[in-house]
Amino acid sequence: MKKLYSLIKACMSNDMSLFKIKTNKKSRLLPIFIALFLMFMIWGSANTMFEKLAPMHLSHVLLSLFVFSISIMTFFEGIYKSGPLIFNCKDDQLLLSLPIKKNIIFFVRVLKFYIFELLFNSIFLIPIMISYIRWADSITWTYYLTSFIMLLLLPIIPIVLSCIIGVITSSISSRFKFKNAAQIILSMIFIIGIMIASYNMDSIFNYIVKHSNSINDLIIKIYYPAGIYTKLVVDFNILDLLIFILVNIIIFVLSIIILGKFYFKINSRLKSISTNKKIIKIDNLIIKRKSPLKSIINKEVKTFFNTPVFIINAGFALVLYILIAIVISINFNSIIPIILNEVNGLGIDKELIMNNLSLFIFILICLTSFMTSITNSVISLEGKNISILKSLPVKTKTILMGKVLAPLLITTPILLIGDFILFIVFKITIIDSILLIILSVLIPLISHFIGIIVNLKYPKLDWESTTEVVKQSTSSFISVLIGMILFILSLFIIIKLIGNINTTILLLIVTIVYLLLDIILYIYLINKGVKDFNTLSI
Repeated sequence: MKKLYSLIKACMSNDMSLFKIKTNKKSRLLPIFIALFLMFMIWGSANTMFEKLAPMHLSHVLLSLFVFSISIMTFFEGIYKSGPLIFNCKDDQLLLSLPIKKNIIFFVRVLKFYIFELLFNSIFLIPIMISYIRWADSITWTYYLTSFIMLLLLPIIPIVLSCIIGVITSSISSRFKFKNAAQIILSMIFIIGIMIASYNMDSIFNYIVKHSNSINDLIIKIYYPAGIYTKLVVDFNILDLLIFILVNIIIFVLSIIILGKFYFKINSRLKSISTNKKIIKIDNLIIKRKSPLKSIINKEVKTFFNTPVFIINAGFALVLYILIAIVISINFNSIIPIILNEVNGLGIDKELIMNNLSLFIFILICLTSFMTSITNSVISLEGKNISILKSLPVKTKTILMGKVLAPLLITTPILLIGDFILFIVFKITIIDSILLIILSVLIPLISHFIGIIVNLKYPKLDWESTTEVVKQSTSSFISVLIGMILFILSLFIIIKLIGNINTTILLLIVTIVYLLLDIILYIYLINKGVKDFNTLSI
């Protein structure tokens, strides 16, 4: 037992900085504040919804829907987390060399994944459970017991399902030469499939609300844990609780035993090195010399495409933009009512949208660009190699600009593909098209400048897992937050000016504004950013 405890402690410390014993206290403060703020917002929203349903004695129905929705979100989020947290861990070779059973190693990997998802779930579930106490018809001590046990057990089924998908995608991708690319594509397919399946969720939930008298039976059929939780809250039965505990334990144990048989075979294939045979003629040997800037750009592009969690997190908005462009080109008339419903009360009608389609494309470009923050992790991803990078005979300005231009080479071509699809469908004028193409370069450039500037301010060089940097770092959160603020400001300005200023003139104005903002950020980067980079150390 002592050895198992030591193994669990070591894995937590190596792969998740949250569990490190020696951690900078200042680095903990912001994530804790964000978590508490988010919990407060969820508590307030849940209170509002419970308040409306409490007079109809339907609070328990809303509780089951919350649990069901959070479980889906956990499953959705766990699909691409299962890869970095279970596969491709740095300490695999060390652990496999120790006299420890392979199933124990896999158990620790899944346990680490479970603890991560437990923390993720708790941020949402705890405020909702607290809020329910105020609006429930009656509360007894059994509610607190049930809620505590449910809090511990509810993540199990979603993480088992996401582990199964992780094993499937990793197993398939491990058979390809380009393992990371195959894994990314397969993960994207699963995520997009879930999004398509959830397209009709509104009608499903409307049906559930309409037939609220039979809601518990319906939830149990859809998702057993949510249904049994509601049943235990309303009518506690110790036998039902014990059965639920036993079911989750059995599922967890069986998943460890079954998936553990495939885990090490898949992991060994993922870590295998593929080589290509090249014929080299010594007499005609040609050494190609690249400029420092091209070398830095090439290195950054390779880093992006060799990091699955990086490309899924940062590149998903780009894929979504292409999908939106295709869906709009196929059936735009059915999407207009959805848009009008979202902007209800802002004085925007169908005619106004149809007369300003160029601005509609501009809004999509803004949203996609500010959601795609690639550079917020590029400094942190250097990790312990930052000293090597600083020692290269290359100007710091060149290094930083290479890290900015590389993501631009990734985002701009994809944006332009979506742009041209929409240009053709909407029959956009040549001048508007040129301005939108320029904006497809300028707006992502702002996002990339902001990302690297913030990452220089809040670097995380002592990471052990790329997930830790890409998803859980301070710089990634701040960069995305700033991007969303800029998008909201852009949207607000467009809504206020649409119809009052000619579309082409308005596009010209925002182009000049974004160009000036790019210039300001560039000047800041090559001055203050260079100083921040030169002071980096680990």
